[in-house]
Amino acid sequence: MSDSSTGEVSCRNQLGVFSHVFVGRPRSIRSITLCSATLGEDGKTEPPLGPLYIAAVVERLGLEVDFRDFQLQPAAHGLSGDALAAFLADHHAVVAISCFVDMLPAVIDATRMLHRQRPETVFLLGGPGPTASARRILEKYPWIHGVVRGEGEETVSQWIGFLRGQVGGPIPGMCYWDQGKIYDGGERSRNLALDSLPLPAYELIDWSQYTQARIITTRGCSYRCSFCDVTQLWGNRSVYRSLDATITEMEMLRDRYGKSCVGIVDDTFVLNRERVRQFCRMLLERRSSIAWGCFGRINLMTPDLVELMAKAGCRGIFYGIDSGSQNVLDRTLKKVRAEHIMPVLRFSASCFDRIEASFIWGYPFESLRDFQKTLELAGQASTLAPIVSVQMHMLSPLPLSPIYRQYPQLLLEPEPEDRQWLLLPALLLDERSSVIRDLIRDAPDIYPGFYTFQTPAKRKKRKLLERAMRALNRTVGRTLFDSAAARLLREDCRPVERKLLAAEHHVADRIGVGLALGFFRRVRRRDNPGALPFEGTRGPRIVRERAETAETSSL
Repeated sequence: MSDSSTGEVSCRNQLGVFSHVFVGRPRSIRSITLCSATLGEDGKTEPPLGPLYIAAVVERLGLEVDFRDFQLQPAAHGLSGDALAAFLADHHAVVAISCFVDMLPAVIDATRMLHRQRPETVFLLGGPGPTASARRILEKYPWIHGVVRGEGEETVSQWIGFLRGQVGGPIPGMCYWDQGKIYDGGERSRNLALDSLPLPAYELIDWSQYTQARIITTRGCSYRCSFCDVTQLWGNRSVYRSLDATITEMEMLRDRYGKSCVGIVDDTFVLNRERVRQFCRMLLERRSSIAWGCFGRINLMTPDLVELMAKAGCRGIFYGIDSGSQNVLDRTLKKVRAEHIMPVLRFSASCFDRIEASFIWGYPFESLRDFQKTLELAGQASTLAPIVSVQMHMLSPLPLSPIYRQYPQLLLEPEPEDRQWLLLPALLLDERSSVIRDLIRDAPDIYPGFYTFQTPAKRKKRKLLERAMRALNRTVGRTLFDSAAARLLREDCRPVERKLLAAEHHVADRIGVGLALGFFRRVRRRDNPGALPFEGTRGPRIVRERAETAETSSL
């Protein structure tokens, strides 16, 4: 069927509903609804920088931007598209949505609902979530008009010009429908002049709704870890903003919006150590008095660098340690020596207030002994709790990651016992997400992150982690009858923390106690979750779904 007045062609998609694929283009575009479809994490809400950069570019083109941040909605969830569709109900004729992998199924479901209500709507997707499967998404869900891959500022600008009839195609950096056909514009060259971009459109958000600020100083990563998709998203090259522009933005966030705590969300801020040293010296020279946190890397940290970072205001750092087995570290191209990890954690813990130490288990080639080495290292890291907070996640097969491309045949639906170790929401296990489950199962190549890999000795590995959970529960339970333990809910007391850790001799028990100490610390700081970088109210997923969390927080 066709409708010459709207320039659309109708087709029946795989979900059995009619969808309209544009064969023409809107004759004019004066406004756009731009939505960040992410969820807050660890009790924090932070401005969505990617969509705000896009908003600033779109405003430069003279369009009105109707900006919406889904995480601020009290009922926000990703179990279905219902909440997001309701949030976008009064949208403009063009809707652009940015999301990560975890929210992609809900975004697809929400746009399907919105398309049924207003078939003429143009939907554009972007962000890490849809980038990996751009063409497949258009083929599978033809009510989506286009998908931007990677950096979006130049691509979206050209796409708007294309809709206006000002420029022709194909458009590099995206896949899109036009004249009843899917076009792939190929890769777009990286933007090497980040300082030429306008600042994020901060004026479009209400800063009172955000716990802390964030900035980006670098795009890309020069490492090639096989479980990660950053290199595939950005290319194997890092592009830097000037330090003056970076610090000026931090000071603006402090002076104009009252945000004196800033999270630097570069994939690896410390890639260029001399640049980091210069950054720290400039902060000290300018007396900026800003607390900040960043993502570090074990093999790039030195005692003098850590000391300088702390002196310049760094309060928190995230280390992706990933494994304690040199075999696994080598096979994943991590370029880290296992014996260097604990020394870095120790001198980091002497300088920083908060350290997230993230471990991954469940690799297809991870033996039980490999896992035990990871557990042993996590147990050693737990002796530095509560400054060091250990995370233990199952490997999530990201669609662009080399490890997924190598082992797609080993995808496995998670088991109920895996729930608390999953990095992404357990949508395949949740009875409330029936429509989403069908979407994922119908196209696992689009949503592999919701699956796990077959891994040797999985039950034995999980049994050791369950022991850590029992130690966590036992330690939290002690606050009901042990006055010394209960004291940790109200105040810092390092002697009590040391005593609890020293009493445990099995690595799994020590991990559980360390997690409990981190939990107690978050309870003590629950009234100000944005006071420090990476300081949340819930912590790693291992403790997020505990029923005691809500009860203890009210003590």
